[in-house]
Amino acid sequence: MTLPDVAALPDGKFWFWTVVVCLLTLIGFYFAFRNLARARIIEDTPTSRIRSAHQGYVELSGEAAAMPGEPILSPLTKTPCCWFRYKIERKGDKGWQQVKSGKSDGLFLLRDGTGECIIDPEGADVSPNEKNVWYGGSSFPTTMPTDTYSSTHGMHGTLGLRVSFGGLGGNYRYTEETIYPGSSLYAIGLFNSFGEADRLTMREDLIKARLSQWKADHALLLQRFDRDGNGQIDMVEWEVARRTAKREVTKEQLQEDQQPMHTLSQTNSRRRPFLISAHAEFDLVKRFRYFAMGSIGGFFIFGGITTWLLVSRFTQ
Repeated sequence: MTLPDVAALPDGKFWFWTVVVCLLTLIGFYFAFRNLARARIIEDTPTSRIRSAHQGYVELSGEAAAMPGEPILSPLTKTPCCWFRYKIERKGDKGWQQVKSGKSDGLFLLRDGTGECIIDPEGADVSPNEKNVWYGGSSFPTTMPTDTYSSTHGMHGTLGLRVSFGGLGGNYRYTEETIYPGSSLYAIGLFNSFGEADRLTMREDLIKARLSQWKADHALLLQRFDRDGNGQIDMVEWEVARRTAKREVTKEQLQEDQQPMHTLSQTNSRRRPFLISAHAEFDLVKRFRYFAMGSIGGFFIFGGITTWLLVSRFTQ
């Protein structure tokens, strides 16, 4: 587009595109400083050990582990994991359209050799290191990634992220990201230690998490609690499930009462983000700095376009 072309644009069209490009400039500015700030926070916060960590904003590093009891199962591959995120997309006339998505809110553990800390991922910015992408012909996968790309898959590493791509056939695309037990785990968030008086509240949260895990696997829920075999869980059967969850959680707590209970959760502060990552600390910092550089580049490119549009319009 030349200077005369810009000058000849109708006012509505000109201001529409000027506002769009200006917004992209501001978005680039925001994400540049956001990612730089996160990289700086990680670099400036010393890593604590669970046994000696102070109460408040804390950085931990260790290994991911599953909570006792019912496992967290990834919804597409039904694989036991600590955390998952997934989406199902359908190919249409305008490209891939998302039809379903979700992510885990189940509790899991971080262990560092001095103790273990319960991680509540609600509100966290999670960076997994495993990602599977495969294709199929139905709204829910009938083949698993290993079946789909058994002979033709590729593995690509991007800042520590292992991505598996399956065959390209089918109108549906499935994406599943996971953190598995035993993976290296970095987390920074609000650290709290609980005594006996706090365990009742924690117990209720664990019971809710246990029931959420059961609801996520509907077939297993029916197998365990559908007493009348009608394919549904009524109020009486749900109350049985709730009592069972309470009994299991209480038993697990009694077995661990000799150990202090620690949790890491969201801070409710934009200046202190809650981050969970299966990448090493150095890789996570590098990742945020790369994102920041890309955002800075976008800021200057779209800022330049905004300036060019305004100059072209008002100097003719």
